[in-house]
Amino acid sequence: MAPMRHGLAACLIGIAFIGAGCPFGQNLASPKIAQPIGEAFPARPISQARGFGDIPDVPPPPLRPGSRGSVLVRAELPTIPAAMTVLRLKSGQPDETVLRNIGGSIGIPGGLIGTHPTTRELLIEWRDEHGVRWSYFGRERRVEFTDTSKPMKTLTVSAWPSAERVLQEAAAFLHTKGIGRSRYGTSYIEPDWASWVASEEQAGRCINQPSLEMIRVMATMTELRQRDLPLLPNAGQTACLNPEFPSRITVRMNATQDGQAIFTGDGTPYPGAVLVVDALTGDVVSGSFLLSADPDRSDYPAQSIDEARKRLAQGGQGGTPQGDVTVENISFEWYRVDDREDPPTSYLYPAMVGSGTITYPDSRSGPYRIIVPLVK
Repeated sequence: MAPMRHGLAACLIGIAFIGAGCPFGQNLASPKIAQPIGEAFPARPISQARGFGDIPDVPPPPLRPGSRGSVLVRAELPTIPAAMTVLRLKSGQPDETVLRNIGGSIGIPGGLIGTHPTTRELLIEWRDEHGVRWSYFGRERRVEFTDTSKPMKTLTVSAWPSAERVLQEAAAFLHTKGIGRSRYGTSYIEPDWASWVASEEQAGRCINQPSLEMIRVMATMTELRQRDLPLLPNAGQTACLNPEFPSRITVRMNATQDGQAIFTGDGTPYPGAVLVVDALTGDVVSGSFLLSADPDRSDYPAQSIDEARKRLAQGGQGGTPQGDVTVENISFEWYRVDDREDPPTSYLYPAMVGSGTITYPDSRSGPYRIIVPLVK
């Protein structure tokens, strides 16, 4: 999109109207369950009990034919109250009044908008005076950006800057843009190639020519996690080379609400912010982040402790684990449910999260989480 004369171009696209009559990472723990409902959303009073009416069912866990994993729970299960607070996340879509104002400002006749329009999607794109392309997605309240003035000049580098410096650069970027971090968790680097190389070398392994070529290929990938990094060959059985690191350093901050983490069914933290730092220059060059808004709250009946224990032993929302899991800690967190009905709505259900380790059939081990939603 070409910039406007004053350096700012804005484009609103993807707005649909419905008129009347038309149809793993860090260890995360939290001290307590979300508090019962406080002040209701003033524009539409919400009952303290079942105030959202029928809410989406918890999706069934995936089927894993052939999986014979087990779950050993060593942690004590907490007390589950009879009712727990469900949160309904507020969309960043414009309401009817704002929608009509937008339509009028860009010349859409009122007759096209209809009597009771509902925004289906809102996308705003612009370029700032520094050459940064921005996009705002209303449904998720998500912002994406790419700094076109700072393209990465190399695919890999011989060394990474310190983790402290990288995390400081990411925090400073959000601060200068006026983005508060109260609903983001602690920042961390993933995948952390520097710590991976250090741990491999400590284990007596090293980078050889084939693994160096693999690193260069993986440096082009944008969705890698720590578990994707390969196992290097033994140093005594190959010709070792100096390491190379991808130029992309990915800083992550997980989304939180009321001080508690938000998870998907497989135990992956829901992203709050993802910022890419250029290892050569230390600049933040691209990324995305969620904008915060206070959710609506209402209480719903909770699962019994016996049902929660049973679902925990079955692997929760992740299904039967593909190895033997030992649960050492249990905390109350959030499980995100996205309702695709019209209009789309997202909820946070209170969940019991069992954290521990998994041992796979090939003797590899790693961290593991089991998510058990507690809404009946």
